[in-house]
Amino acid sequence: MKPSGKSEQADDYNERGISYFNLKRYPDAIKEFTKAIKLIENEPDFYFNRGLAYYSMKMLDQAIKDYRKSIDLDPEHSDYYNAIGAAYEDAGQLDKALESFNKAISIEGDIPDYYYNRGNVYWKLKKPDEALNDFNKAVKLNTTDQIFIYRRHEVLLSMGRYKDAIADLDAAIKIVPDNYQYHLAKSEAYEKMGDFRSAMKCIEDAEKLLPDPSLLDERKKEISAKMN
Repeated sequence: MKPSGKSEQADDYNERGISYFNLKRYPDAIKEFTKAIKLIENEPDFYFNRGLAYYSMKMLDQAIKDYRKSIDLDPEHSDYYNAIGAAYEDAGQLDKALESFNKAISIEGDIPDYYYNRGNVYWKLKKPDEALNDFNKAVKLNTTDQIFIYRRHEVLLSMGRYKDAIADLDAAIKIVPDNYQYHLAKSEAYEKMGDFRSAMKCIEDAEKLLPDPSLLDERKKEISAKMN
């Protein structure tokens, strides 16, 4: 049993590290998490937190090493697998990323972010059906996150399911009505359908949300040429 004073001091370092992390002072956060680890070497959260700081600095090898240590200490914590999956994905190790997200989902199967993350890996692996299935699950679990919906629209668009893609963009716009990019994405979907008038209407909707509408002049010219 560890002395309470030592444990409390480690917790203090960890809390300080979290505070630095929230301020995006990642090197300082790493120093504090390292101090905590030196005092208590078998606390998985300390390694996980330091891994998050390394990951935020794009130091992927160090992040993966810390995530792996946290998993070794607590192999049934789904967040640890999700985090290491993200690091593997960014490092281009897609098979390991997929394996990690699979494990996270097997432990806790009702977290939308896990399906979203795995869907992104399937998309990179050129498996659109599997990606779409995961994005469907993410949206079903959280209907209020427009990022999940927007990502699904991209897969639908690639599959030629333009009406479904537009329906997703309408849902995203309903959640975040002032995002002009969603209107532009709708214009692209309509353009692919050959409905240039609807595409132009979407560009005009996007214009209303921009402080400088002239930024879309070239895009309007492209659609006007196709309309004519």
